[in-house]
Amino acid sequence: MTYIALTIGPIYKTLSNAKKTRELWGGSYLFSYIMKQIISHFKEREFVVPYIKDDSIFEQGNEVGLFHDRFIFKSEKGDLEKLKNRIDEVIFYFVKDSGIDKSFLTNYLQIHYIEKELEEKDNPILKLTPYLDTQELFFSTFQYSNNQIEEFLKKRISHSFLVQDAFEKRKTSFPSLPEIALYDILTPNIKKLIQNDDEKIYENISSKRYHKYIAIVHADGDSMGRVVESLKSQDDFNNFSKNLFNYCKESHRHIINYGGHTIFAGGDDLLFFAPVVSGSRTVFNLCDDISNSFNRLFEQYNTEPKATLSFGVSITYYKFPLYEALESSRGLLFGKAKNNNKNNIAFKVTKHSGQSFESIIHKGKQDIYKKFLAFTSNIKEGKDVDNFLHSIHHKIDTYSLVINEIGSNKDSVKNFFDNYFNEDVHIEYQDFFNTLVEFIVSVYSDETIKKEDKLKLIYSTLRFVKFIKGDKQ
Repeated sequence: MTYIALTIGPIYKTLSNAKKTRELWGGSYLFSYIMKQIISHFKEREFVVPYIKDDSIFEQGNEVGLFHDRFIFKSEKGDLEKLKNRIDEVIFYFVKDSGIDKSFLTNYLQIHYIEKELEEKDNPILKLTPYLDTQELFFSTFQYSNNQIEEFLKKRISHSFLVQDAFEKRKTSFPSLPEIALYDILTPNIKKLIQNDDEKIYENISSKRYHKYIAIVHADGDSMGRVVESLKSQDDFNNFSKNLFNYCKESHRHIINYGGHTIFAGGDDLLFFAPVVSGSRTVFNLCDDISNSFNRLFEQYNTEPKATLSFGVSITYYKFPLYEALESSRGLLFGKAKNNNKNNIAFKVTKHSGQSFESIIHKGKQDIYKKFLAFTSNIKEGKDVDNFLHSIHHKIDTYSLVINEIGSNKDSVKNFFDNYFNEDVHIEYQDFFNTLVEFIVSVYSDETIKKEDKLKLIYSTLRFVKFIKGDKQ
């Protein structure tokens, strides 16, 4: 049984050069577009990955690139030569439509493929992935004085064939960071308010502090290798690929409904922009929606550990360099969220002043996780909310040794706050105190969290609440 496997790049290198949202989206979509054009020529073949039995994946108007950077299919005699010819055709038409020099594009794109005979019992994903990994490590480099891909994304992407393919006639430009951040208070005249100047919108709209911040989120599946190892038959591979496809489609729908914008959705990988707050919900609620879709689709695989989803959430000022925010999100995911027990949300808020705070919340501990979600979206906006939240944070910091001793005792923690916050002005925050007590007790009752990390999680969560509920700029 013969298979052909292909990988394309350099995706992350292309994204890291983006300065605007449209460039980041375009840098991702162009690779998905090329993969779509190649795969469409082999639709009659039996694909292992990705799932192509749903014809909607080939249609225009999907908004986001649903083809990830690899494919594997059962090949027939002559397919390798057909693949070489198809790649040449796709590059020819891409050059024609984009105006990019053929020599530059051919050298820039890292398209590697192999054809290999496997035994019927072999798992093609496990067998072929190492070959693709090796080829990616030895990619060719060339010198150029002008990056034509970067120029295309910067100057021509908004009215290009890629936008036409993704959005048909519904969109001519990708929203800026302020447009995304201000989703919950957008007006029909937002384009007039911006007038090619981001500052204009903030001069004409009454906004809160978090409206000048944007969340960049990376997500990636955990223990997916175990799932792949469990696949035995072609039906298993079809079902697996179909679940990945449905996960990407559902995730994109969650993101759009929340007010975010998907940059990439392929395989088990996600990259998207989102407002920090959308109505009464936060970006953490959005991550929870996406997690629930993933868990539902992959709960059928009885692997140990179970397949889960981890997130890196970087919240930065809208003027913060995009490539640094992108790298921060990626670093949070792969450097922190996917460490140890995985199934985490690693988040970091970098303020305009340069100050930052961060922590990790484990989604597998449902008691803590659900209380975290409730706590980050449950505070009433009362009078002088900034000073109130600051006093809470200060009191916990001052009496951290006491909190460390009584943290797992609900009555003691409740008495602590009742004792220090017993004035009339605090009555309207009673629901907040109840939620805070529940959260602190759940954190201190969990023996898997290191003692030094317990207060860090509580501090960071409190600071996030102050960040989204406070009035001070």
